[in-house]
Amino acid sequence: MMCDECGVRPATIHLTTFTDGEKQDKNLCATCLTKYKMNLPTLDLTNLAGILGGFIEKALTGKKEEPDSGFTATCESCQMDYKQFKRNGMLGCADCYKAFREPIEDMLIRMHGNAQHVGRVPGGVNSQVSLKLQIDKLKQQLLRAVSEEEYEVAASLRDQIRALTNELKVKAEIGEGANNE
Repeated sequence: MMCDECGVRPATIHLTTFTDGEKQDKNLCATCLTKYKMNLPTLDLTNLAGILGGFIEKALTGKKEEPDSGFTATCESCQMDYKQFKRNGMLGCADCYKAFREPIEDMLIRMHGNAQHVGRVPGGVNSQVSLKLQIDKLKQQLLRAVSEEEYEVAASLRDQIRALTNELKVKAEIGEGANNE
C-alpha cells in the first residue's frame, strides 16, 4: 500500500483521526507522518515508542509486569528521572545516556545479546573502522588468554594485533596522501 500523501513511498503507518465527529483514515509513510505531525500540534506521539515497546515485550515474553529494578536516578541536565524514561521509551538529552547507563546496557543485552554494536559499518569508513574493531576484539581475547595463562594463544594474538596495527598505519598514510593531493 502506498502513502496517501506522497504516493511514492510505501505506507507504514495507519492514522485515524476524528474531526467534528467525522472519522478520517490515512495511510502514511514515516516522512509524511512527520510533515503531518507538524500541522497537527495536538497529535502526540512522544510516548508511542515506550507504549509499543512495552506491549511487544509483554507479548513476546508472556510476562505480566516487569518487576521494579529499584534503579533510581535523575539526569542532572534535563531533570528526567528513570521512571519517565521507562514510561516514554525516550531519553531527554545526551547526558541521560550517562545517567541511565547501567539499566540501558542491561536492556540492550536483554534485547540484542550485546551492548556493543557489531553490525555493518557505514560506507566510506569501512576498512579503517573494521580494522580498529578487529584490533579491539583481539586485544580483549589477548587479555583473556593471558589471564588464563594460555601463552601460545596470547603470542599468536599479539602477532595478529601487530599485523593489523601495521596495516591500519599503512591505510592511514595512504588516506593522508590522497587528501594532500
